[in-house]
Amino acid sequence: MAIKTLVVAPYPGLVELTASLKAELKDFDIRVLQGDLSEALPLLNQIHLEGYDVIISRGGTAKLLRDHTYLPVIDIQVSGFDMMRILMVVKGYQSKIKMIGFPNVIEGFISVSGLMEVDIPYATVQHEGEVDEALRVAKAEGVKVIVGDNITVKKAADYGIQGVLISSGKESVLEAFAQAKTIYNISESYKRKTQAFETLLDTMDVGYAVVDHTGTVQFSNAAFDGWLERDDEKNGLFGKYPVIRRFVEDLERGIALELRMTADAHRPFVVSGGVLARSDRGNTYYLKAQASDRAESGIRIGYASRQDGSFPPMIREDAGFDEAASAARDYPLAVYGEEGVGKRLFALHRWNSDPLGGGDMVEVDVLKSEEASFRALTALLETGPEEQFVYIRGAENLSLADQKELAPAVRRSRCRILFSFERSPDDLKADNRLEPRLHAAFKRSLGLPPLRERPDDLEEYVRTFLIMFNERYGKQIVGLRPDVMQALRRHPWKGNLFELRDAIERFVKQSDGEYVESDVLPLPEWVSASEAAAPAEGGGASGDLDLNKTLVEIEKDVIRLVLERENMNQSSAAKRLGINRSTLWRKIKQ
Repeated sequence: MAIKTLVVAPYPGLVELTASLKAELKDFDIRVLQGDLSEALPLLNQIHLEGYDVIISRGGTAKLLRDHTYLPVIDIQVSGFDMMRILMVVKGYQSKIKMIGFPNVIEGFISVSGLMEVDIPYATVQHEGEVDEALRVAKAEGVKVIVGDNITVKKAADYGIQGVLISSGKESVLEAFAQAKTIYNISESYKRKTQAFETLLDTMDVGYAVVDHTGTVQFSNAAFDGWLERDDEKNGLFGKYPVIRRFVEDLERGIALELRMTADAHRPFVVSGGVLARSDRGNTYYLKAQASDRAESGIRIGYASRQDGSFPPMIREDAGFDEAASAARDYPLAVYGEEGVGKRLFALHRWNSDPLGGGDMVEVDVLKSEEASFRALTALLETGPEEQFVYIRGAENLSLADQKELAPAVRRSRCRILFSFERSPDDLKADNRLEPRLHAAFKRSLGLPPLRERPDDLEEYVRTFLIMFNERYGKQIVGLRPDVMQALRRHPWKGNLFELRDAIERFVKQSDGEYVESDVLPLPEWVSASEAAAPAEGGGASGDLDLNKTLVEIEKDVIRLVLERENMNQSSAAKRLGINRSTLWRKIKQ
């Protein structure tokens, strides 16, 4: 197969010389394009589309092309024969002579002219914009003849100076094609290896990508595209996922924690990564996306949005949060309460209402003690700015030794730190789950009561959730029948606001009239995250399957429950469901 080669010839003579050599270059499919520095760059997009393997050019044009294309660019050198020919021509001039050009063209001339005892002054230029100034200086010096490359000779005529073009001979052009063939063969070898690796990566269910400092994806495998879809390449990965930009910024600060994300309601996943290559033009990063159950880190991170849509504004800005929030403004602070009482909502409320809350709210989930993650967490606290709000869940999952080491980092931190627990810090300390030094670092601990202790709030919350889900599902439900409302008042609400939200969503989806009727009863038993992760006794199904749903919806619920009971381990869940892992992957993605 012929090597598809583009020759960008800065002067007409190079076009003619290349054309005359085509018979000797049978391994090449050659197209010659005449253009200098200013003419070559606008043609690059078309050049890339036409699928060339290599570009051959000369002087400043070659240098410019190399800076703006991913294709290999071979520079036609000026050989010793070329230099001697030009020097023999200009040697007889009685008028004042000067050489002006790019270093890669005239530096050889400087050495050869010295050997031949031809004393020619010179000036080098680094880019096209410097040529005019060099010519003005030469004119003022009384120079009559300029020896230089194409752009210099062309402009010399505008100053009334005779130009002598430094041209390349046959030997130099043939040598450039020989280099092109060598580079092509090496490139093809690497290309085959790269294609093999890309094919292999596409068979994996762990996502991999390489991105630059602007968020432009330079490579991604199929699994990565499954986790993080990109519908607007112009804005890159950062455009659709601003949290990835924030994650990359933290990588630069040495904070390499796994980023917690969700593709949809049933597909939590994490992103990890690092710096792949450093450059003055901007660093390149690798990203790795995988299911939460396969994550390696003991600590995960997330970045909250001020437009958090998990709960309506009426609940996010609850007056109870205002009262509790105003009770203590000193940090670090601890908040505690049952699952779903609104600890995260309390944190969001404080963040939004904080006078210095202009930074991020960073959410940290501590799953276990793990050295690298723990070091990243302490770096996050010790390097974060004063306006940064850090919400930490699960600090009691750290070893007591790590908690002891974390305590001084918490005290030194300028960040606004809010710890979250399901039990009171005093009880955790008494049970030896919370290290005394970390406990002593809290300026104050605030408890949030469960929903069953706030019966007066229940009806207000129900109305708010009705409005939210009416808009989401296009319904016009105005209320609940009295027996349904009575059942809600009697319910223990183990899942608190989460359970109430899910219940009202189910009511709205199942109801077609203006009221929620009693056929939505009885309320299913709430299964907490910890209970869902434990194996079911006797292998029976969970009680919160809704047989009024469609078969597709029930299947999704079954998959979700089995994944939860298998601690989100897809291999174990697939085995339990009697399907292979790829089928489970496909059903999760539906």
